[in-house]
Amino acid sequence: MWYVSGNRDEEAIENPKDFIIGRAKPHTNLSFGFGVPRWVGNHLAEMQLRILWKELLRRLPRPAQIKVLGEPTRVPSPFMKGDESMSVGIDP
Repeated sequence: MWYVSGNRDEEAIENPKDFIIGRAKPHTNLSFGFGVPRWVGNHLAEMQLRILWKELLRRLPRPAQIKVLGEPTRVPSPFMKGDESMSVGIDP
């Protein structure tokens, strides 16, 4: 299996190449065959992200928008597809 094909099936996922934060059914994962993948440290990572967003949003002026400023830099790998970096900005 090529990992770059996981979650990119246009018949199973609408707009598979787009980064959509509010995507319906975000845990429909084709990479592992079935189910929601859980790995060691998953709950810690989710907690850290929850705290990060809570504190970040508390400090932003209202209303503020977080915007993507350019195309993300992709991971240079024939085996995995992912983003290495992505520039974002805050527009108050």
